Amino acid sequence: MKDRIKKIRRELDLTQQKFADKIGMKQNTIAQYEMGRTIPSDAIIFSICREFNVNEKWLRTGDGEMFIKTPSSTMEQLKKEFNLDDFTFNLVYQYLKLDVEQRQTVRDFFYNVTEFRSMDEDLFSDIPKTPTEPKKIYPPLEEMPTWNKETG
Repeated sequence: MKDRIKKIRRELDLTQQKFADKIGMKQNTIAQYEMGRTIPSDAIIFSICREFNVNEKWLRTGDGEMFIKTPSSTMEQLKKEFNLDDFTFNLVYQYLKLDVEQRQTVRDFFYNVTEFRSMDEDLFSDIPKTPTEPKKIYPPLEEMPTWNKETG
């Protein structure tokens, strides 16, 4: 367990003092755990697991993953919470994988698209507003006079 406690602390980039502060202990107690001179009580193990989101089974035995993935921090939970279809899920996932500059480029693009539409509200003025408007310009075939060879 001594190596696993040290591994947690190093993974979280914490000094022994900061690690100890977060679980309400003294730095020298953490040092004792990491050297294997003392073994943490069940209450301390529980505190470590709760504070740092550590898998208790891993801490005690080394089996499984070090950290517990909380559902709200995973993309799958995001998909469930917002009922995202595969396309939207992938769009969000790919966006989140971009670096800061790339995300800004994507945002700028969408801002430009929306600004263009708001500047020109008549962008679709040639599209009929009601179903009867096209009939005025292009009457249905049954309403058009029939062509006759004799009348021309």
